[in-house]
Amino acid sequence: MPGHAGPGKAGMTGAQLFARTLRHWDCGPIFHVPGEGILEALDALADVTLADIGAPLISCRHEAGMAYMAQAAGHALNKPGICLAGRAPGALNSALALHTAFTDAAPMILIIGQPSMRQSGREPFLDNDFSLAFAPVAKWIGTCSDAARLPEMLSRAWATAMTGQRGPVVVAVNEDVWAQSVDAPVLSPPAIARPRVPAADADAIAAMLAGASNPVLVVGGTGWSQAGVAALQTFALTSGLPVVTSYRRRDLMPADHPCFAGELGIGADPAVLDAVARADLVIVAGMRLGEINTFGAGVFEGFRLLAAPQPAQTLVHVHPDASELNRVYRATLPVCAEAEMLFEPLGQSLSAHSLPDWSHWRSALRAAREAFAVGRPGKGPIDMREICRVLRAALPADAMLTVGAGAYAHWPQRYFPHSVYGTQLGPKSGAMGYGLSAAIGVQASCPGRRVVAMAGDGCFLMHGEELATAVLHKLPVIVIVVNNSSYGAIAASQSRHFGRTVGTDLSPVDLSAYARAFGADGFRVETTEAFAPALASALSADGPALIELITGPEALRP
Repeated sequence: MPGHAGPGKAGMTGAQLFARTLRHWDCGPIFHVPGEGILEALDALADVTLADIGAPLISCRHEAGMAYMAQAAGHALNKPGICLAGRAPGALNSALALHTAFTDAAPMILIIGQPSMRQSGREPFLDNDFSLAFAPVAKWIGTCSDAARLPEMLSRAWATAMTGQRGPVVVAVNEDVWAQSVDAPVLSPPAIARPRVPAADADAIAAMLAGASNPVLVVGGTGWSQAGVAALQTFALTSGLPVVTSYRRRDLMPADHPCFAGELGIGADPAVLDAVARADLVIVAGMRLGEINTFGAGVFEGFRLLAAPQPAQTLVHVHPDASELNRVYRATLPVCAEAEMLFEPLGQSLSAHSLPDWSHWRSALRAAREAFAVGRPGKGPIDMREICRVLRAALPADAMLTVGAGAYAHWPQRYFPHSVYGTQLGPKSGAMGYGLSAAIGVQASCPGRRVVAMAGDGCFLMHGEELATAVLHKLPVIVIVVNNSSYGAIAASQSRHFGRTVGTDLSPVDLSAYARAFGADGFRVETTEAFAPALASALSADGPALIELITGPEALRP
């Protein structure tokens, strides 16, 4: 149980205490790039992290890729992903991934090596003040200079990453701490507070629903469990309430659920954005009301979906972090609680009310969603809509699809349906280079699952070197690269604003040969018909495989 001491050993070193704590906490894979300041920790971890217990040490090629892997592992395992980086150069390489984890509210712990205490304040080699460097992109940054305090620091890091709005934390450890002798217990992970929805608030929301003509439930964020997602889906059915998901959280609702009305954010169906804007009651559960989730119909600009700061609609905002409530939008009823804790008490409160008939409203939203999902064929030799259809048919329902950032991501967003929670992963930060590393993080965490990454050529080559990590650790991820030799999304934006492009044309790269150079299988596809056999070969490969789709500007986005 939380707080109970696990196996310990008198006279351990700080490194051994650290390693045994992570092992006892069943933290999953541990990602790292070896470097100064963490060598003793890695040596101790090698004694306790074994692949057969699901906690292998994964050696990566770049610290940003490493931290993306840990962030994705945190999503997949519903607990903090763990990664270790060496002193300043290595640690600072992870900054972009920390920003992604912070933006995505993903639980992650980054352990950084620091020079010894005796060098503190002397401008030591490879030193940096991480309390300043990472302050905007981490929930908490701690420094450990005493091995006896490692249990305290690790417990605080774990709890901070998992409490309220989840996110990344950083613990810098002075390297002399690893060798210090310490007599301390190996503690269990700390208990995490999960605030519930008060009965009075559930009653108030039920009364609002009873008086609403066109209500919408908008769900998103992290911290969902399988049971919580099931409660959401059941509540939607029993109440008949239309449900919209936040950007890149479509897997909270099965694509064929009769109440699922679509997704907010970039590339959203204008019809669903218009419907949310026309709703008289908007219940937001788990989602932050920042720019990405408040784009209006027909505008690439946030805070246009609802009027800020005072929406015309009645607004209920349920979020586990009180600092998110009333941050931009004044809620009629702000509720500090975990989103998944809403549906049981609200269902009970609704039993005292007769709800209006929302079937016409819900059916109209559902019909618009179905029409949007059908769409139209893609143009050019490779029909990306058909690519997504073939891919979906070939994969099991629980397969994970990861993407990075770029115009190509609009294709799976629109045409790759999800029916199981925990099968969609993509950054809300706009970070390129994410998809492959995220796929590796999920594959290492869930070795029995099929994991596929989709990327553009510009996105993939931001961190394509991590293909070597997949080969080294025999992780059978599949990467599908839409190769148009361009930064396509930026080129489209330049053309729209200035009538020309600057700096967005890229030299052609043979990415299938690139994959083979790392020891992965590589396939080049130039027609729609050639994709299915290439995919079959990739699915039967012993290790990682890359499928390169040669496209042009006509296949930029749906």
